[in-house]
Amino acid sequence: MPDVDDERELAAAVAALKVAEERLTAALSTFLARDPVTGRPVHGRIGRAAEITGWGQQRVKEIVTPELAERRRGQRAEERRR
Repeated sequence: MPDVDDERELAAAVAALKVAEERLTAALSTFLARDPVTGRPVHGRIGRAAEITGWGQQRVKEIVTPELAERRRGQRAEERRR
């Protein structure tokens, strides 16, 4: 049976993880910002961000663009219904 100290440690770790995820999302958004002149993504940054974070390119894109993640989840859900 887990004791109270274990639960507190787990709760503190989850809170720290949420803060770290928010900081990472902000850093990725800055790193992947579009070129102000052309409005296009900076070439190669998504791949580099995936290498740095250890995540796949798709996850990096979805972190920076939550709308993309929602659309893809909707598509997957629709495919499962078929």
